[in-house]
Amino acid sequence: MKLKTGVWVLVADGGHGIIFENEGTAFAPELKARQTYDQANPRTHELGRDQPPRTFQSSDGRRSAQEAPDLHQVAEDRFIDQILTDLEAYAERGAFKAIAVVAPPVALGRIRKQASANLSKRVIAWIDKDLTKHPVPAIAEAVSRALEA
Repeated sequence: MKLKTGVWVLVADGGHGIIFENEGTAFAPELKARQTYDQANPRTHELGRDQPPRTFQSSDGRRSAQEAPDLHQVAEDRFIDQILTDLEAYAERGAFKAIAVVAPPVALGRIRKQASANLSKRVIAWIDKDLTKHPVPAIAEAVSRALEA
């Protein structure tokens, strides 16, 4: 399968995301950015508590620490959910017929898990690569190669 005209490509990770549309042909793809997402991921102490929460035993008064949540992962999950919300809205309106999703494994797993049936049936490829910092021609080439495989 080739990257046909009108196919959308989502390239995302936990902090950056771009939705492209192929305005070129299947043999010479030309990706144009439709929407970009950026998230500033501040330091842990700016996100919330930097010490783990504590619990107290009612019977003998002992204290113990609980596992602290990974606040950066929580922020990345919220970011991915925001992108998915927008994609769901585009899918409901029929803005695209097919989309290729490119993300690192953790983000890709989150996207697969949270995507609705309406969005999932439009996905033509799940590509587990981090291409957010690559130039657009390299992204088009990588997606085209993945679709042909």
